[in-house]
Amino acid sequence: MNYTIETMADALAKYLKPLFPSVSFYEDPNQQGTKTPCMFLQQRYSNIKLETSGYYLRAIGLDLTFLENYHLPDLQKQYQKTAEILDLHMETFPYTDDTQAEPVQIRTYARQWRIDLDALHYQFEIRERVSIPKETVKMQNIEKYREEVVE
Repeated sequence: MNYTIETMADALAKYLKPLFPSVSFYEDPNQQGTKTPCMFLQQRYSNIKLETSGYYLRAIGLDLTFLENYHLPDLQKQYQKTAEILDLHMETFPYTDDTQAEPVQIRTYARQWRIDLDALHYQFEIRERVSIPKETVKMQNIEKYREEVVE
């Protein structure tokens, strides 16, 4: 399974759309044509640590940003309400990519949120054990074996 920011954003958009039907989901920050309310996903960091048997622990920090019309009188309450909904539903989320048809549940760690003047930032981390595919040279031909008895 491949873990990319594009497939993560797509999986989260599919999962969160029923919870936020009026919200537009974007893969990354939009400069023009952004329709609010909207959410987009940004990767904050990624690190990888060697574990046993050729596996690695990959940690990816993500920031799910929620934007609402800046001129709403209850903007702070809207952001708090959205953060509470995310807290209730973001412990795990279904994830799939082009290599696998059935979704798997991805657990989130270190969830926290903060409200800036213009956005809600819901930050979390995913930690997955991964292996890096290695190209191996396969045997191309075998020498003929000739058995001899030496006296």
